[in-house]
Amino acid sequence: MGLYDGKRNLNLNFKFDFDWRKMKLPLLSLGTIVVLFVFAVLIFLMVQPKPILASLDPNPLNLANEMDSYLTVSINNVSCATASNVIVTVETEASDAITIFPKEREIPTLGKGENRTLSPFVVSPNPVGIVYSGTYNITIKTVINGQAFEEKVSLELKAV
Repeated sequence: MGLYDGKRNLNLNFKFDFDWRKMKLPLLSLGTIVVLFVFAVLIFLMVQPKPILASLDPNPLNLANEMDSYLTVSINNVSCATASNVIVTVETEASDAITIFPKEREIPTLGKGENRTLSPFVVSPNPVGIVYSGTYNITIKTVINGQAFEEKVSLELKAV
């Protein structure tokens, strides 16, 4: 009656019959789900609003007609909480050629998901230096709830 008695015959030869043709439909279904998930993530990332939107008007700036371009900046709070004292800084590497006024603006409070459009920054050629035709990069920086964001726009300048 014991397990090791000779009278009891245990068959320990396990044979698993596995057929890949039976796995075709589950694997195809799993692959389809993975592809749909990747597409959903990509669409979510594309639809999510950008924290900084910027545009220049007029661009290109023809100095024969106008002396100033106006930079309009919209800030979106993409964080999960209300932000306070959001400082928006605008700068350029070509400060000898163009000037920006004012250099920064402050948004006292910006609610979660809220959008704020700032009054335009004035971008003009430097009155002291010589201005050449070309493309000048302008960088907009801000920090929302400890998270830094940056956006670049290009001003095409046509000197007389």
